[in-house]
Amino acid sequence: MFRKTISPLWLVFFLLPQLSSAEDLTTQKQSSEISEGSIEIEGDSLETLLDRKMKAKGNAILKKGNKTIKAEVIEYDEISEKIITSGITNIALENMSLRGSKLSLKLSDETGQMDDASFNFTPDKKQEKSSIRKGVVVTERSYDFRGDAKAIFFEGENKKRLQSARITTCEADSNDWYLKSSDMQVDSKTDSINASHAVVEFKGLPVLYTPYINFSLNKNRKSGFLSSTFGTTTKSGFDFQIPYYFNISPNMDATLTARYLGKRGPLADGEFRYLEENYSGRNHVQFMSHDESSGQDNRYSLSLKHRHKFGNGWSGYYDFQKVSDDNYFSDLATMITTTSVVNLPQRAGIDYSGDIWKLNFLTEKFQTLLTDSSRSPYQRLPQLKISAKKEYESFTLDLKSQWTYFDRDNKFTFQDDLGVTGSRFSITPSVTIPLTETYGFIKPKISTNIRSYNLNNLNGSTLSESKDIVTPIFSVDSGMYFDRSINLFNQKHTNTLEPRLFYVNIPYKNQSTLPLFDTGLSDLNMLTLFSENQFNGQDRINDANQLTAALTSKLIDSNGTERLSGVIAQRFYFEERKIFGSNINAKKTNSDLFLGAAAKFTNSLNIDGMIQYDPSDTKILRSTFASRYNPEPGKMLNLSYRMIDNIISGRDDLETINLAGQWPLGNRFYSIGRFNYDLKTSQPIEVLGGLEYDGGCWVARTVFDRLSLPTSPVPNYTLFMQIELNGLGAIGSDPNKLNYLLNRNVPGVRTVNEIPDVNRQANFN
Repeated sequence: MFRKTISPLWLVFFLLPQLSSAEDLTTQKQSSEISEGSIEIEGDSLETLLDRKMKAKGNAILKKGNKTIKAEVIEYDEISEKIITSGITNIALENMSLRGSKLSLKLSDETGQMDDASFNFTPDKKQEKSSIRKGVVVTERSYDFRGDAKAIFFEGENKKRLQSARITTCEADSNDWYLKSSDMQVDSKTDSINASHAVVEFKGLPVLYTPYINFSLNKNRKSGFLSSTFGTTTKSGFDFQIPYYFNISPNMDATLTARYLGKRGPLADGEFRYLEENYSGRNHVQFMSHDESSGQDNRYSLSLKHRHKFGNGWSGYYDFQKVSDDNYFSDLATMITTTSVVNLPQRAGIDYSGDIWKLNFLTEKFQTLLTDSSRSPYQRLPQLKISAKKEYESFTLDLKSQWTYFDRDNKFTFQDDLGVTGSRFSITPSVTIPLTETYGFIKPKISTNIRSYNLNNLNGSTLSESKDIVTPIFSVDSGMYFDRSINLFNQKHTNTLEPRLFYVNIPYKNQSTLPLFDTGLSDLNMLTLFSENQFNGQDRINDANQLTAALTSKLIDSNGTERLSGVIAQRFYFEERKIFGSNINAKKTNSDLFLGAAAKFTNSLNIDGMIQYDPSDTKILRSTFASRYNPEPGKMLNLSYRMIDNIISGRDDLETINLAGQWPLGNRFYSIGRFNYDLKTSQPIEVLGGLEYDGGCWVARTVFDRLSLPTSPVPNYTLFMQIELNGLGAIGSDPNKLNYLLNRNVPGVRTVNEIPDVNRQANFN
């Protein structure tokens, strides 16, 4: 073996004999220490021509920096710094390797050509990012690319142009899909590819053509066309979208989408996002010039959101949402969180948060979409909140105050809605004296609620034009902690017992002449049992002379995992509650009985439940049971039951059963589904079913969704079909909408590419 090292400062010729294995290791180490500007040539034989050319034959190797070239014959011209090889040629770069029949390359400016080439690209795995989605840690993978080309032209450092090329992420023994292009440019510095007249072939069939496409090899953001998406719904027909992504800056981007709906016509969709150190926002606009299905012109949806930090505790925000007509969402949206929207907020505010004082100034209106049950909420024009909290060594002072002017849109009022408007001022100072020890606590609290009203538009009602009311409130919260060690199943556990008592005393105040601007009766549950006021809002404060008692017990293993827990709670009334009148049984001496339990039998199986039981009528008013089995990624079953027997309004009764999950079927197939059924009406609320196929370097998905709409008597049917080509993107339905649909219906679901490889391979057979 002969070796020659050429330095920019001097030329040294030397002859090396064949070395033993140990000497080879030492020599390789010395070679790696050669300066980056040096060139090292090796071969079975070396020839020099005219003192400027070096020719290595047989196992020829040329090294410069992080570049290594291997061929049968390498000829190097020191003056022009040009390399010519013959025979099979391999080039090893930092994250890319190339192989061709011959090579002509000028090292000084990285220009040249390789014929009949193949290549492999391995992105930097350190750039992979992990995020938490619905409680699941998900890693965005970078895929290894490989491909071939008729010729590769080197056009400068890190830049290569491929002629008649194709590229894929499939394994070497699989050619399931390729992206083919007559002209493809690769930038190794940015790990990006630009291709013109590109065709995606799947299983030998062309499935997509685009005159131009660019994408990143390592998930980096880059301006360009995103994968086109298509789908179908019963209300809009075929839905085809072509999005273009603008990577404006590292903290700012935009997406402009041309969308066509088969039954309605073209629609433009634009989104602009920005994120700075002190402010962030998202603006989303949709516009349809003419809806061929409904005959309406100029249909649009507008959403403008912004948050801003001014410094020194001050911040501001606005949230403005508006649509052109009441049926916009039910006609054009497919997500239940959108189709169920009835009130669109239009608000702006300023906040201040300090160590003691907090302030919020808000102005808020709503666009109410007209339905059979529409009732416009009160508008706050404006609202000012000021609060303060100061903790001293032995007591805590607290102050909450609010002034609001309430207005409303009268076109939504009903006969029982008098449309009263006006202002309300409320202030509640309080003092708490907490006494806390390791074994328990006691927290007495004294407060006073003061309200003042100035009303308009009474229209002969019994409400007072102006009214002042003062309500004193006294409460005591207390609890104790006990624990003991027990052996269960030959393992050490800690068993806790936590009793709690909460007493409230509020004198009765007649509030029948006061309006209900923003106030309603809260459900009695495990949380509201320990609140002073059962009403939410400021317009009503209940009278009370009551005690809530609760007992909680937990079983904790030696690792700190809570294996079993249970709680029982009930409220006891010492006086009749006058404020509720005949709405609920105010003569009861005790509330319903609340019981809850949770069990974690194994790390993969959780069960929990809650029951609200009326002992006087021996009737269960509310019950919830849920179980989750998740033995490994890609295997999950959720089963839940929910029942509400509303004692105030029977139309609000609820009884549903929900089954959702994901499970491998073998032979690379995965099932995904959800069945949400209303037992009261004997009708499905939402039904979702889907299949995923794991092709290794690609994934195929088909998902069907039937959704009952609260704004329409006719359900909406949606079919999602998608082929995801790993590393390139998805063809078919919108990935964002499909991922959102799956995560909302099956919490904790993982698509195939989010499942670890070891679990995926177990489903291949």
